Amino acid sequence: MIAKEVATAPRITFKQFHSPGTAIGRFVARRTMRSAVLWAMGFGVFVASKSIGYASAYPTLAARTKVASSFAHNTGLIALLGYPRHIEIIASGAAWNTMGAIALIGSIWAFLLATKTFRGEEEAGRWELLLAGQTTSRRAAINNLIGLYASAAVLYVVMAVSFIAVGRVHKVGFGTESALFFALAAVSAIAIFIAVGALASQLMPTRSRAAALAASVFGLSFLVRAMADTANLPWLLNFSPLGWIEKMQPLYDSRPIWLLPTGILIVILAAATFWLAGRRDLGASTFADKDTAKPRFGLLNNSFTMAIRLTRATSLGWIAAITALGVFFGLLAKTVTQVFNDSSGAQRAIDRLSHVSQVNDATLFLGVVFFIVMTVLMACAASAIGKLRDDEAEGYLDNLLVRPVSRLRWLGDRLILAVMVILAAGLLSGLAVWASTASQHLGIAFNTLALAGLNAVVPALFTLGVGVFALGLLPRSTSLLAYSVVAWSFLIQLISSGLNLNHWLLDTSVFTHTALSPAASPRWGTNSILIVIAVIFCIIGAARFNSRDIEVE
Repeated sequence: MIAKEVATAPRITFKQFHSPGTAIGRFVARRTMRSAVLWAMGFGVFVASKSIGYASAYPTLAARTKVASSFAHNTGLIALLGYPRHIEIIASGAAWNTMGAIALIGSIWAFLLATKTFRGEEEAGRWELLLAGQTTSRRAAINNLIGLYASAAVLYVVMAVSFIAVGRVHKVGFGTESALFFALAAVSAIAIFIAVGALASQLMPTRSRAAALAASVFGLSFLVRAMADTANLPWLLNFSPLGWIEKMQPLYDSRPIWLLPTGILIVILAAATFWLAGRRDLGASTFADKDTAKPRFGLLNNSFTMAIRLTRATSLGWIAAITALGVFFGLLAKTVTQVFNDSSGAQRAIDRLSHVSQVNDATLFLGVVFFIVMTVLMACAASAIGKLRDDEAEGYLDNLLVRPVSRLRWLGDRLILAVMVILAAGLLSGLAVWASTASQHLGIAFNTLALAGLNAVVPALFTLGVGVFALGLLPRSTSLLAYSVVAWSFLIQLISSGLNLNHWLLDTSVFTHTALSPAASPRWGTNSILIVIAVIFCIIGAARFNSRDIEVE
């Protein structure tokens, strides 16, 4: 009988895996390609919106020449976007308006993705499963980079197709060859910081420290590029990778020669990554942590104070960054107001972004400033809820739940702390903008800017509610859904300044329902509705979180 059952049992067959030497590379490419495509599509829409919007706002050569003269003396814009060269030509103006932003955002995405793929996977213990196969540490590192650069290649293709389509618009008018080089210049910054992130992952023992090192390199590169442009020292651009990207000058007087140092740097960084990967042990790094440390038990008495201790560095970092953002843009208010007074095209462009008009020029600009603050606060909320999910996924939450700490208490304490950080950052941003504008005697009341800071908090609270809802019902998609609210709302608001979108599509953005104060009076009724919806999301998510199983990665 037993023999008969064995004979009739289904046979288990294993599919033969071809080319095992490239398995890691293909796996990494599949994991990162979707993100690359989404960013490429976002960059394509961004270039379309800005290019068409620029051509519409400044339809004549005289208008573009006038605004070029104004922007040439705007230190803040030059530091952020680079020096405006020949922006009286529509194609060159479109490149200046978008290239700097794409290089900055793409570089940040690149080194965060690289540190996650290298050190993040190793820190989580999944790297050793791959190294148990037919590979070595050095070959695995090579495959990792190949996979990341395969995604970068896909990103280039999607961006190139998008830029070609934008160039064919009659108002914009740049050719296919120029569009291809434009996309290549943008992807070059991404390629550099993929290699920077990969090398940082070999040098540092944790993903957070590797990302911090890569961010330091990025910050230094940006600082050198900004100093070169604002101080009129073009030779200084030669010492910054972001300066090389700027000197490529796509869409006008293109200089492909600057692809050479870019490629050399990538090869050097990649070679250093391969060399270090082959010399170190799994989990080791060039700069290792100390084996012992003096125990510190401060703020560990209860779950709320422990949450403060665990997140204090991140929370203070967000608050300081948002406050500094308010100071920086507040100091630009007077200069930008003068640009508005000299250019009706600039006024129309900002009017379409803020959806208000016939207000004081400084107030109109500050409405856009608080739009940026809103976006950063939403990212802060998404980061806070993502950290909650990380604690659960990594198994840290188990250590608390075995003690007399309930799930709802843990979740409630962390949410209260997140709300406190968001409120503090919003109010301090209003205070920072007021202090900066008061020094320039712009005459904007403290009460107005304090309310604008409070108004900027509402989209972040809504994002927090969506994140808690996702944490309860779709825990593995918590960070994705929270950041999707930020990215989608920002994208819709951005492209609506250059394109006429259907109102149903506009309503899917949180920013559509939040007034850009102080350019417009806050809609406290609508804000209350958004907060009520966020509370409902939190209640549903918390109830589901309290009843479901703990899900680890």
